[in-house]
Amino acid sequence: MSAEQPVESLRDLALEEAALDLLAARIAAAKKDVRARTQRALDAAAQRDGVERIAAVLPNGAQVATISLRRGETGPVVVDEEALARWVRRTWPDEEWTETRIVRTVKPWKLAELVAEMMAAGAPKIADKATGEVHDVPGVLIRPTRARTHALTWRKTGKAAVAAAWREGQLTAQLAALTAPADTDAA
Repeated sequence: MSAEQPVESLRDLALEEAALDLLAARIAAAKKDVRARTQRALDAAAQRDGVERIAAVLPNGAQVATISLRRGETGPVVVDEEALARWVRRTWPDEEWTETRIVRTVKPWKLAELVAEMMAAGAPKIADKATGEVHDVPGVLIRPTRARTHALTWRKTGKAAVAAAWREGQLTAQLAALTAPADTDAA
């Protein structure tokens, strides 16, 4: 026979859920803010000194993680589908790569092929395979397609070390925003 477990108080559960909800919202806001500040600092350090990674180190000197810069990507982005569709139709009038609706559009499979060719060329240009003529493609620009960002990589015992440091009060300054009064608390 097993010993009877005490029944949890519904009031205690309600309070725990409310407290965790508030904490989760504050953590999400604090994480978004620190990621933006870290990205700006990494971008500045990379431009100034060539720094692309930084260690996350506890006050006791233990390294718990590494934050590494990830480069953004650029590539062709269709900014005017109608202009692109008109150009595809004029350039290859015998092909059925476009379809007419209210406006002319390029069929998705062909658009994917054209974008891949422009990505390989690094410019909004397409070489006609039949004639060899190189066309400037209207309605397409080379733009950032993925923002420059950063990644956090934990060391094997990093999470446990951070949890211990938190319990021991070593991260008070870094986590002050989680318990500070906020205007949104009144809502």
